[in-house]
Amino acid sequence: MAIDYTTIEEIINDFQLMIDDTSYDKEANIYQLRLLALQGLRELTFDVEQKVKTTTLAVNSTTLQCTLPADYVKLNRVGYRGDDDEFHPLGNNPNLVLDASVTSQVGDEAYDENNPYYHTDIGKKFGVGGGKNSLGYYRVNRQDGTINFSSDVAGKTVFIEYISDGITATPGEDHIVKFNIADSFFNSDTAKGVSNDTTIKIPSRSGGVITYTFKSTTGVFDATGTLLYDYDNLSSNPEATDIYTDLFNGSSSDIAESLTEVINNGHPRYHVSPNDSNITAVNNEDNVFITISNLTSDPLDLLSTGGEFDSNLNDGLTSFFSVDTQSLIQLGSSGDTPKIHKFCEEALRSYMYYKYIQRRRGIPANEKQMAKRAYYNEKRLARARMMNFNKETAMLTSRKAFKQSPKI
Repeated sequence: MAIDYTTIEEIINDFQLMIDDTSYDKEANIYQLRLLALQGLRELTFDVEQKVKTTTLAVNSTTLQCTLPADYVKLNRVGYRGDDDEFHPLGNNPNLVLDASVTSQVGDEAYDENNPYYHTDIGKKFGVGGGKNSLGYYRVNRQDGTINFSSDVAGKTVFIEYISDGITATPGEDHIVKFNIADSFFNSDTAKGVSNDTTIKIPSRSGGVITYTFKSTTGVFDATGTLLYDYDNLSSNPEATDIYTDLFNGSSSDIAESLTEVINNGHPRYHVSPNDSNITAVNNEDNVFITISNLTSDPLDLLSTGGEFDSNLNDGLTSFFSVDTQSLIQLGSSGDTPKIHKFCEEALRSYMYYKYIQRRRGIPANEKQMAKRAYYNEKRLARARMMNFNKETAMLTSRKAFKQSPKI
């Protein structure tokens, strides 16, 4: 997590540490503090932070709609990301039908008498949906929690920016990748593929990589002529990332099965646990599907050129590689928990104290007034700190306004 944000749990813990026998909030329970913290976080998010989140949504080809995120409060804009890395917005059409299954009763042909514009003498449908947006149109359906789109957006993936409520925890998603394991170097017609000490890298839960190493249980001897990796008689316990398999006689499917076994179970014979119990694997012949659960950080890009996972593939320069192809099945995420910007920490603590004593009996009125005043002062200070309007922004706004102003 970035250092500029603090979790709600840390705020509550700090608040409890400040309570002593002379405090007016000494009888506050943990569940009360958590409820007050979430209420304060929501209020500060709306008034101060205006936390903008982004996500991509797939538009259903049949219903022409997609479901809004669980933490959605207000929509900023909807559109596509272009090749120029800029945002290309869709047009907002308040007249868009919210139910795509309704049969059309009015024609849209220029010479159809059912077209309400057929009998007009001049002009066209000027201004409908905010102008003729070539990318398509949308309309927010607040009651159903969806965004509806025009037919030219069907089946496409749109990019949305919206204001979050700040308190809804976003659950993490599993990261799933697929590896098509290469043939053994010793058992291949092309003398290429998996050899002794060849490695395969897979994504880790923490945003890094885990490197597994293949070791052949046959055909590899030391200087004395002793089998180097006799799995049944190892002199020391194997590492959790060592994959013992028969590279001289085994097929790519056998290698895939050995990799799956080590990822799931480690080395039970030597009482070596798997490297990470949150990582599981399933193999179908020479294809291995690996699922990384409970991510603590967003995973590395498996398909990026020049990335950590390029060494798995055949680069044309070496004869040793572990996979023929690797692909992403599902992009995982670590999820998100309620947190607040450090500029707003003191405002949130002031809110929690003010709201707790506000309706409590036996507390002096001047203490309640001081708590209220302290909260609103901290809130104003937090808003001032969060503002990022500087000289460069002012000049940019001024130039844009001048360009858009009418010239006489």
